[in-house]
Amino acid sequence: MSGKKTSYKEPGFYSLKQLDDVATLKLGRNFLLNAIDLSIKSSLFDVFDHITENDETRALVMMNCQEKIGCEGYIDFYRQVMANQFDRRSIQRMCNIFDQLILKIVKLNKPVIHADCGEVIPLFMNMSLACDYRIVATDTIFQKPYFELETLPKGGSAFFLCKMLGYCQAKQLLMSEKNFNALEALEMGIVDQVVPYSILEEEAHKIAQDFTKRSKRSLEGIKKLINYNMKDLQDYLEFESFELLKTIGV
Repeated sequence: MSGKKTSYKEPGFYSLKQLDDVATLKLGRNFLLNAIDLSIKSSLFDVFDHITENDETRALVMMNCQEKIGCEGYIDFYRQVMANQFDRRSIQRMCNIFDQLILKIVKLNKPVIHADCGEVIPLFMNMSLACDYRIVATDTIFQKPYFELETLPKGGSAFFLCKMLGYCQAKQLLMSEKNFNALEALEMGIVDQVVPYSILEEEAHKIAQDFTKRSKRSLEGIKKLINYNMKDLQDYLEFESFELLKTIGV
């Protein structure tokens, strides 16, 4: 496909490319470690502000890299954080960064398509739940490391899933230790489409292009109406962080 291209990269953290009126934000394999680095984390938030203000961008595709952190990596990351004996304020700041990211996604005034594959930890699943359309590869496995760590999933799991699935099914899903795969997620309505990994990015871009053909004014208005139903999300995320800190014991 031909078209105007622009790109920007923060190595290991994320890369941003624009092709015509669709921007693609790819999160790097070291996303979690970089996200809590105060010296560079603001650059990611600046990306969302730029996309919001840029009239040339009509839709955003968010993708996690195939080599991203999975269940074992997240457990190592968590234990590394705890081994460094972070104080309550530092961990609270880390939680705030993840909360800000979820809120940035929800409040973006453009359609957001999320694409994922492989092992998906709760934080990445919650990022997808904050988006408008979710597509995953056939090899996707949604994992629950919070049981082994004796803590809580971060990023709005209970909030989003209760709205999407209803109270009873959300409770069953979150309280079960069983991981679930792409087809199970599709059946539950957590994802909208499942495709082979080889065409994941291509299909995500096609969906984004389809959104760009619709009325910009109507889409922005619909997102505002839907987000009215999300007005308690920020309070929920703060409560979630408070409860998470209690499980950590700091």
